[in-house]
Amino acid sequence: MAVRGLAGGPALAVVAGVRPVLVALLLAGCHGGIAPRAPVAAGCADGRIGAVHLIGATAAEVAPLAVLEGTLDDAERTARTVEVASDLLHVHGYPHATIRVTRAAGCGVELTGTVDKGPRYAIAAIDIAADAPLPPGEPRVALEDALGTVNAVGGAYVADRMDKALAALVDRYRDAGWLDAAADAPRAQWDRAAHTVRVGVSLHPGARYRIGTVSAKPSVIAALGLKGGEWFDADILKTALARARRQLARRLAVRLSVAAARAAIDLEIR
Repeated sequence: MAVRGLAGGPALAVVAGVRPVLVALLLAGCHGGIAPRAPVAAGCADGRIGAVHLIGATAAEVAPLAVLEGTLDDAERTARTVEVASDLLHVHGYPHATIRVTRAAGCGVELTGTVDKGPRYAIAAIDIAADAPLPPGEPRVALEDALGTVNAVGGAYVADRMDKALAALVDRYRDAGWLDAAADAPRAQWDRAAHTVRVGVSLHPGARYRIGTVSAKPSVIAALGLKGGEWFDADILKTALARARRQLARRLAVRLSVAAARAAIDLEIR
């Protein structure tokens, strides 16, 4: 205790020399039996995929397939994963890419994926043809996907995504009042030498429909704010119905009747 009270001198050297000894004794008391051990070797588990070997592509190019390593072996899941990995190659510009997976015994089950990417293609042009004036908006913008890297000029052509985009575009036209809108299946012309594809799209917007008669109580018609003869638009109708329901504090049911001969849609609101 007297040593701690000194401000300097030889006693401090004694204290400094004691501290490491105390620390060593404390560690020895708490961990006296610790000794280095050899790492435990990982065994090969039955029922798991021990390795995924890839031929013809890198792990990054077919990532969904590569990450199966270490997972439980499931043949159906592997087949679905092969489809996803193939779609990924298609999105990256390899429309004819195929993947064949074989299985063999090894450390667990070992998969070998043989990838034939084929040549890489890019869209040279998307030609839009229409037999009547189109609704507002550039259709090519509606067709592109993946931030312009798919189904856009310079990007990859993916047929099933183009089909879905065309169906969505037609639905948008119909909601905007072009009830007879339709589209033909896209046509792809492949240039095997230049590794490009030219896509043709034919749109048939048809006639634009107007609101025909509006059958409802005067208070409902006033709250809707819609008049016969105006262009029909599904979004505008939804907004008008929501506004009328709030103002009148009641439920409203609407019935639409299409009069193709007049290119009109009659509204009945109750």
